[in-house]
Amino acid sequence: MIRIFLLYAFLFIIIIAQAQVTEENNGTEDKFVGMEAGLNVGVYFGNKNTANFYNGAGNEDGMNSADKIIYNVDYRNMINEVLEQNGFRYLLGDTSTYHAEYPTNMTYLPAIYAGLTGRYWLSKSIGISVSMNYSKLVTKDNFVIYNDIEMPPSNKEDQYILSSIMGEEDRINIDIGMINKFALSDKINFIIETGFNLNNTVVRMNKIEIYGLVLDIKYKGPYDYIPGGNTPQYEFRQGGIGYGAYTTPGLQFNFNDNISVDLVSQFYYTYIELEHYSNWGFQWAPYIRFNFTHLFF
Repeated sequence: MIRIFLLYAFLFIIIIAQAQVTEENNGTEDKFVGMEAGLNVGVYFGNKNTANFYNGAGNEDGMNSADKIIYNVDYRNMINEVLEQNGFRYLLGDTSTYHAEYPTNMTYLPAIYAGLTGRYWLSKSIGISVSMNYSKLVTKDNFVIYNDIEMPPSNKEDQYILSSIMGEEDRINIDIGMINKFALSDKINFIIETGFNLNNTVVRMNKIEIYGLVLDIKYKGPYDYIPGGNTPQYEFRQGGIGYGAYTTPGLQFNFNDNISVDLVSQFYYTYIELEHYSNWGFQWAPYIRFNFTHLFF
């Protein structure tokens, strides 16, 4: 995904370089008309609607199910080994003697929002904008394994095995829209952009951690995996293409004819494609855009 993003960025810069246009009115250059390149840096807040994909409960297809790991006898032996190392006297026995409960309200951590923008100003105040921004979203939470075997009250702490679960995904947002600006002073404009969003989500990681033992629960096929064995494993693409709309109000600060800075908040209403958890939701990205005109000419 990083390589694809860099390739798009490289192609984007080439297009900007080849398409840089300036127009003249009566022999005088109009600084408001033509191409403008921008660099975006900010924070992306993903909607929690899709975060429970990573909670370990799996789905009707058995994808990304922590149970397939926890109830696997080979993994159970590995889990019992780390539990014993951490002072647990009562270990996990037969699969009927323990069960797990998973979080139901996972959320994404704030993520870096970075990318590029190209704008063509049709007039002093109206332009066409195309942006591409990348974010790596991470979600973390806890789950509990309950040891249901009989044990004396003095060892009740062995009944609850608090563990952590985490997921990670790449998300690219491509935005195409119209931008309008209104002068507030000689150096400050109010700007607002609205348009269409196309997004691509790819799951990169889904793991559980039990007292330092990290186990991958990302779906690798229908077979029970035996550590050290020859069970076939496959890399399935999880995620997909989504779409939606956005609006971006903010302020533009003009330093000179060639450089300006936008301080904006981008509000998305988008459909995120993630197996069995695909959903519409609001996303938010406050960021700074550094704009450059006449960058190549």
